[in-house]
Amino acid sequence: MRKKYYFLPLLLTALTIAACGGGSYTNEETTTETTTETTNETTYEESQGAAIINVAQTEQQNEMYSPKVDTTYLYWINKKIVLKGATKCNIYALNILYKAGFKTPAVNALTKDLVDTSRFKDIFPVVGISEPESARKGDLIIWNGHVIIFESIVKIKNDIYALAWWSGTRQADNGDNIINNVCYGKYKLNGYYVVRRPLKKSG
Repeated sequence: MRKKYYFLPLLLTALTIAACGGGSYTNEETTTETTTETTNETTYEESQGAAIINVAQTEQQNEMYSPKVDTTYLYWINKKIVLKGATKCNIYALNILYKAGFKTPAVNALTKDLVDTSRFKDIFPVVGISEPESARKGDLIIWNGHVIIFESIVKIKNDIYALAWWSGTRQADNGDNIINNVCYGKYKLNGYYVVRRPLKKSG
């Protein structure tokens, strides 16, 4: 008889501990926190990217990006320069970021400077190299010779394109998606390129 009741207190203790553990409640609480955090981060990135895209669309109307115009203004360093017939993709991209309230370098950074991952880390951190999935709306995608402002991914068969904004298209102005040599369209993502994420100016 005494032997039978010897295990009863141990059994009751084990049941009490199991009931207080609340395994499913703890998991639910953790999941809720993670979801909220991710949602806030997504909202932040989306709103920042949308601000850049809105300025890109407005700035397309500026005639100074056309190859016919020699004098170009660099908003971010408050300087006029003369580029005879040269493409202005880096100037367009950096002007956009400046007007949208993002950090910009203190120099006229060319694409060969922007594609160099050892430079401008505090202004445009590198978030991917030849990785389309790492790009978010408003990011810069940079090759040695060209830069675009990323909006979204477009897949056609086995090819991946960026729907993007850039200056220096080879296509003629059409008054629609190509104005003043600034294009809004698909750009193929291939070869070596760097994805950089603009940072908002503080204050």
